[in-house]
Amino acid sequence: MPPRLDAETDFEELTARIRTQSQQAPGSDTERVTIRSFEEVSSDTLENLLEAAESEHLEPGALVFVLSRANAELLCEREFDIDDIDELETVLDCRVRIEDEMPDDTILLLHPDAVDGEELVEPEAIACGILGTDN
Repeated sequence: MPPRLDAETDFEELTARIRTQSQQAPGSDTERVTIRSFEEVSSDTLENLLEAAESEHLEPGALVFVLSRANAELLCEREFDIDDIDELETVLDCRVRIEDEMPDDTILLLHPDAVDGEELVEPEAIACGILGTDN
């Protein structure tokens, strides 16, 4: 488990902070989070977010996906070749962490040292996927 994301991390607060740190924020020259919008959660969504993070010079093997339990279950239901989180990690070649408090409309991909609780330590080492309405 990532050392700076622990049981005390408020994932609603963390995701709210991350969502305000877009790289395209007008007039900002500070380091920013990579943010992408997606229609729904799928393995393609996670792979696209991973590609966006990799293009920002992050080491793929060091990154961790953080998903809500509902999104993890939905992903396993939708993907015929993925039965559980272990298989998802194998397909993505990336660790996956399930958090009950994680908002269902957000997927995080980050380096374990990029946050400290709810504080953004290295925004450039964070990618955030924002999900649209998913029926």
